[in-house]
Amino acid sequence: MDTNNFMQEYFRMGERSKEELIYVFNKSDALPLNIDCAGITDPMPGYFIERGGARFFVFEQVLEGKGTLIYNGVKHELSAGDFYCLEPNTRQHYYSDAKDPMKKIWINFYCDFFSAAFEAMHIAGTGVFHGFNAADKMTQIYSLVKRSPDNEAIAYPVMNILFSILSDLGRFAGRERETVKISETAKQTKFLLNESLTKKISVEDISAKLYKSKSQINRDFVKYYGTTPYKYLLDRRIELAKFMLVNTNMPVMEISDALVFADEHYFCTIFKEKCGMTPGQFRQSRSEAPL
Repeated sequence: MDTNNFMQEYFRMGERSKEELIYVFNKSDALPLNIDCAGITDPMPGYFIERGGARFFVFEQVLEGKGTLIYNGVKHELSAGDFYCLEPNTRQHYYSDAKDPMKKIWINFYCDFFSAAFEAMHIAGTGVFHGFNAADKMTQIYSLVKRSPDNEAIAYPVMNILFSILSDLGRFAGRERETVKISETAKQTKFLLNESLTKKISVEDISAKLYKSKSQINRDFVKYYGTTPYKYLLDRRIELAKFMLVNTNMPVMEISDALVFADEHYFCTIFKEKCGMTPGQFRQSRSEAPL
């Protein structure tokens, strides 16, 4: 099984001498959104950020220049007018082009229900939205943060703007999917994943069956379905687990084994991350629901 969900946190960076970074204080568990920091990065040839395991979202708008983003192993070329959304607990490495470095505006924030919104809009795992320009709205956020870097004062107005961007992203991605014919590689990958909810399969296995490289399989699947093959398979297994918990008497350990999780502890951890409760709590909540 993939161990992305247990990723050790790490952070590395290059030149940041021309970056305006504003830290936000007064974070609170009582608020639905907490802003970590925001800023503007001016062009720097040696600029890069490499991180993994971070628990915040990253929204960035490229204003000028070029760069590269490697997101969960998939490489994306960036240019002015591109927007990228990096989800928590993912591998992220982005850097400026040496000859034409990026200028960008960005925000890092914590919000538990954004992950569910990404899934509902079918944009989870997408990373980059080429040609999506939210510069005006990102500038509004930056202005709010710069004027008052107090999370308690600006959390709700910033959240409103972020949800507006997210809504626009959902429509933008939907139009993109409608105008692009799904590749055979992506369709065959999805078929193999759907066939493998109760048996082991990996991108390496799919690569061997389809005679395609792992990078092409990941790239095509993210492009057409808005998520990675691993995350798609994991979501389908959790859906099946919920059905089995409600409609069978199978012990949690047997369900974990049937859906080929590494062990019961791993299954329970993933289930709680996705559903907000343990498998046992989920089963009990459904059994106690009024008819």
